[in-house]
Amino acid sequence: MNSFSKKTMDTSTLLGKILDSVFYNTSLKKASRISKNTVGILTLLKGVLGKIQAEGKSTVLATVKNKILTLGKLLKFYATGDYRNIDLKNVVIIITAFVYFLSPIDLIPDFIPMLGFADDIALVTFVFNSVAEEIEKFETWLLNRDIS
Repeated sequence: MNSFSKKTMDTSTLLGKILDSVFYNTSLKKASRISKNTVGILTLLKGVLGKIQAEGKSTVLATVKNKILTLGKLLKFYATGDYRNIDLKNVVIIITAFVYFLSPIDLIPDFIPMLGFADDIALVTFVFNSVAEEIEKFETWLLNRDIS
């Protein structure tokens, strides 16, 4: 089990299985590369937003749409250099969740009716909750930025 998952989940849970999967580990490797590349981050965000627009209206993805949009906004400001007050480890974790989210073939393939997005939702929710302090700092920064 990788270090991100050890402290939180055991492998009997869906999330534990996700974090132990080859799909997650492949996403993590891609995320490490993408995190160093502004164009890569912005391209990833474009793909995530496209998937949300295509799939998020009538599916269970609607339940995590706001979380994805918030994480996406944080990444966008990070990628453009406007906001850098975030630990790089957390940037990689968010990117990993997005890479996993975009992959149609993962622990539970997206094309399986009713279940296909369960793993994506579990991972996005877990990452959102895991970086909650970073999100709070970012939202405070946004508010202060808008005021000045």
